[in-house]
Amino acid sequence: MGDISRDAAGAKLKPVLELVNAAIARPEEPELALMSDVQFRVEAGDFSVVAGLQGSGKTILLEVAAGLQPLLRGHLRLFGETVTRAEGDSFRSIRRRIGVVFEGSGRLFQRLTVEENVSLPLRYHQDVELEAVATEIGEVMEVCGIGHLVGIPASRLARGWQLRVALARALALKPELLLLDNPLAGLDSVHTLWWRTFLLDLVRGHPYFGGVARTLVVMCDDLRPWMRLGKRFSLVSEGRWRTLGDQAAVLEDADPIVRALLLEGF
Repeated sequence: MGDISRDAAGAKLKPVLELVNAAIARPEEPELALMSDVQFRVEAGDFSVVAGLQGSGKTILLEVAAGLQPLLRGHLRLFGETVTRAEGDSFRSIRRRIGVVFEGSGRLFQRLTVEENVSLPLRYHQDVELEAVATEIGEVMEVCGIGHLVGIPASRLARGWQLRVALARALALKPELLLLDNPLAGLDSVHTLWWRTFLLDLVRGHPYFGGVARTLVVMCDDLRPWMRLGKRFSLVSEGRWRTLGDQAAVLEDADPIVRALLLEGF
């Protein structure tokens, strides 16, 4: 397995992602806190799972962690650098190192083709036309199993395929950190198996990344599919953040919300 937790000299690297004493604002009331005292630390090579019921704030937490939304209070650090403003050359450099896959259809541009959607990060950051990145786009599309969908508009794809297009777009810049918002929600068994296998390959070191492990953060409202994949687990519930620990700690946790997310007794 590839190891990105130490630099070339063997020194331990700073955490990939940190939220320190963080308060997350309500999207509809940005002056009020949706959740407070978030203490989230993600090391290089982690597979971190953040669970919570629907409406608990996982999506906005993901957007904050990616630097796409501001904190109400506290600090966000990405790759050891404190993020104070989501703009400028410094943040743009950090942003290239992060991939984000949103829930559902992945926030694709529905009128664009699959190839056009996947090419957007490369075209934006390199300021080039699609033809200039066609080879790179073809490679990541094949990795995500969507090479046969090249010229099809996103609007014509079923949800499972749209989400894979969103994943390919997120991987186009070969990010070190991948943030995923409930990626298995509503998928059939074939797509679910593909995602579970692929994400495990990423954290182990996929050939697309030269065998170097990626760091993954997954938001979910059902813990069951992630129990054998995740390394570290956290819970968002009623505006509070709680670190649960490893797989064994989750299985032993008596919190009714944790039991519900494992669907025990339902």
